[in-house]
Amino acid sequence: MSEPGAGGFEARLGGGLARWVTGAAQRPFTVIAVTAIVLAAASFYAATHLEIEGSTDALFSKDLPFKQAERAYYDAFPTQFENMFIVVDAATPERAGQAAATIADELRARPDTFNMVYMPGGGSFFERNAFLYLDTEELEELSDELAEAQPYLAELSKDGTLRGLASILARGARATREGDFTGDQIAAIFDRFAEAADANVAGRRYELSWAEVIADREFETDPRRRVIFVQPVLRTDDIQPARHAIEAVRAILAEREIEEDGLVQVRITGDVALSYEEMGVVKNQAAAAGVASFVLVALILGFGLRSARLVFAALTTLVVGLLLTAGYTALAVGRFNMISVAFAVLFIGLGIDFGIHFCMRYRERLAAGFDHEAALDDVARDVGSSLALCALTTAIGFFAFAPTPFVGVAELGIISGGGMIISFITTLTLLPALLSLPPRPRPQPELPAPVWTGGVVDLPVRFPRAVRMAAIVLGVGSVALLPQARFDNNPLNVRDPNSESVKTLRELLENGSRSPWSLNALAPDLVSARALAAELRALPEVERVVTLADFIPAEQDEKLEIIEDLSLFLAPLARDGDTEAEIADQLVQLEHLRDEARKLAAWDEASEVGRSAASLVRSLDALQASLDAAPDPEARLEAFEESVLGSLPEQLRILDAALGAGRVSLENLPDALLDQMQTEDGRARLQIFPRHDLSDHEALAAFYDAVEAVAPGVTGSAAEMVASGRTVVAALQQALLSALLAVTLVVFLLWRNWTDTALVLTPLVLAASLTVAAAVLLEIPFNFADVIVLPLLLGIGVDSGIHLVHRARASGDVTNLLATSTARAVGYSAMTTIASFGTMGFASHQGLATLGQLLTLGVCFTLLCNLVVLPSLISLGQAKAD
Repeated sequence: MSEPGAGGFEARLGGGLARWVTGAAQRPFTVIAVTAIVLAAASFYAATHLEIEGSTDALFSKDLPFKQAERAYYDAFPTQFENMFIVVDAATPERAGQAAATIADELRARPDTFNMVYMPGGGSFFERNAFLYLDTEELEELSDELAEAQPYLAELSKDGTLRGLASILARGARATREGDFTGDQIAAIFDRFAEAADANVAGRRYELSWAEVIADREFETDPRRRVIFVQPVLRTDDIQPARHAIEAVRAILAEREIEEDGLVQVRITGDVALSYEEMGVVKNQAAAAGVASFVLVALILGFGLRSARLVFAALTTLVVGLLLTAGYTALAVGRFNMISVAFAVLFIGLGIDFGIHFCMRYRERLAAGFDHEAALDDVARDVGSSLALCALTTAIGFFAFAPTPFVGVAELGIISGGGMIISFITTLTLLPALLSLPPRPRPQPELPAPVWTGGVVDLPVRFPRAVRMAAIVLGVGSVALLPQARFDNNPLNVRDPNSESVKTLRELLENGSRSPWSLNALAPDLVSARALAAELRALPEVERVVTLADFIPAEQDEKLEIIEDLSLFLAPLARDGDTEAEIADQLVQLEHLRDEARKLAAWDEASEVGRSAASLVRSLDALQASLDAAPDPEARLEAFEESVLGSLPEQLRILDAALGAGRVSLENLPDALLDQMQTEDGRARLQIFPRHDLSDHEALAAFYDAVEAVAPGVTGSAAEMVASGRTVVAALQQALLSALLAVTLVVFLLWRNWTDTALVLTPLVLAASLTVAAAVLLEIPFNFADVIVLPLLLGIGVDSGIHLVHRARASGDVTNLLATSTARAVGYSAMTTIASFGTMGFASHQGLATLGQLLTLGVCFTLLCNLVVLPSLISLGQAKAD
């Protein structure tokens, strides 16, 4: 092993650190008292100044082009920023509409909690002009169907009881048999009536939808679902800024008993809700991972050091360093973001390394017969410089992200990089002071190596050629897999897949033409917006484009004439007749209906209407048997009546309102819609929807790139995901290159020896390559959370290489390198790091989980390369020197 040219500098550094450690050891009470004062000040400052930024908007630099475009768009439409979606699903369209309207009204009554509440297609305007938004052909078909059903609707408005409905259906069955009524219409009603009877018999809640009966056709969107767009007032001083708003929604649901009967389900999603749930999961699971990692680290230290005194001193130093880092964070950054909030786990896994190497070498010196003072002095002289170099290189791995526009990880890098320096300082200051408290540790016999290691520790140097060849093969194989590594920019894949917001958003994304991951563009005016919309509609990636002009119905004259004709023979439909009937009358009419349905089934048993009639007969038979056996048949019959007629009054009211449609123009569009689509100065919004499911990465990128080429500066969730993903990849490349160059330069400047520098870096590069290859084979993608893995491994891995090369260089003997306390310290350090990061690998939050999994893989490969490949490389250098 060649001697480095900078041996004098390293010796002087070691001497200076030895004097520092000796000074701390000679004044343990003073050091501890000063540390306590600094710790109290840092803790107080952190408690009073450290904030938690829960918004995803803070994760990227505001100077990025896509963030500037986003800011310009939100300045034009401020209520579309930081929104959440309240998704209302119900058993019927009527219940969905009623529940959504109730929720929206309650939200609007809380302006201190909700800035904006908007329900697309909701409100009296769209209710009154609903028929105008149908195609002319659809409106004509609906008009014909309503004209045919008019006598029955009119009779129901006069006798809206079960008796009246059963009588109408009986006559309908007879009219169908006589050829006066279409079988398709009556079959649909029979099927729903039978479903209601079956549900009553089974004791299930059921509600017949008269909206679906009257308009029995396919809809572009699910009529049983309503979506309310809400902009909550965010409290940025809370780690979950939308907590109070989401709790307010839940309180409304409970107070109004909207979900009580099981026919309505309300879920919350959107960026704000996703962040809310994510921070709740991250906060809890990161805290749990921190506690678990601390416990595991303590157990590993106990096993490795076999000294309660050393374990206590190392863990105390670790905790003090952690708290001091919190104070440093408050001063240097001022906040934790959604990524840096997990820094404690990283600190525990990495910060303890300094203490392990210090304590393992200290114990080795005691076992060699050194007294306490001499042992501390020798440890500081021998490993002090390598600890300093390790602290610097690990910090570089973190600081490499600081200049990047990926602010979330840049701040984590600043925090953790500073934390490594703090951990190094406390290790050489507080740790020797704690060890110097009376009674001081006494010499202890050196820990025996496990029996099974006797024939293993020298394998890399006994078979160096085989190890090097295996390393080359693995390296070439892993490099071949590198192009298959991928970055997943879908934020849903980072989050807990079982959370309500994630599952709900995935459902919404399945319908591309109504996807919440749409794009938005701004045009100077509506005329320009129409022209741009025409260009965008020609793109194969675009399903549809919506501007304010699209809310002006086409062919209004023709449609208004149809509606006017319809209103002449259909109105009025208000339910103003009987609403109650004697139970005996109801049973008589149900029996009459059963008889007519039986005749219809026998008349044409092969047709759809015949099968529906037969099914209805069976259901009515079961209902009658159930009523006969019920202790309170009247209550059971009332429940059945409510299930088949409960939605009728609301549907008749809506139908009545739709008959009063008038001409729609830009001037009479509702203000709520104008606020969403046009600014006060006339700029027009274009809402661009994808043709394909954007949960597919390629479809997402293709959609964004195609639209951006036509309308530069588009914004929206799709734009943010693609642009931010590309920003992260660029940040990773920049950080990796910067860290590698900086670490190489630092190691060379300290040792002034390119061979030793290469010995440190070669296993590191191999380990990084193997980590990426394993991620490809295990299908673990890189994402927003785990992107820091490779620069971090660079900092971690170089530490072990530095310690091992330093020990081999100092002793001049590589044969017994793996039997030294340095190798054991490297092993235990790796175990503590794996234990720390491995706890995150089991988190339900996918970002934390993949971060833990990749770091665990990386540390394992780093350990393998440093303890197996590195000794074989050192032996090669020695052989050439000899």
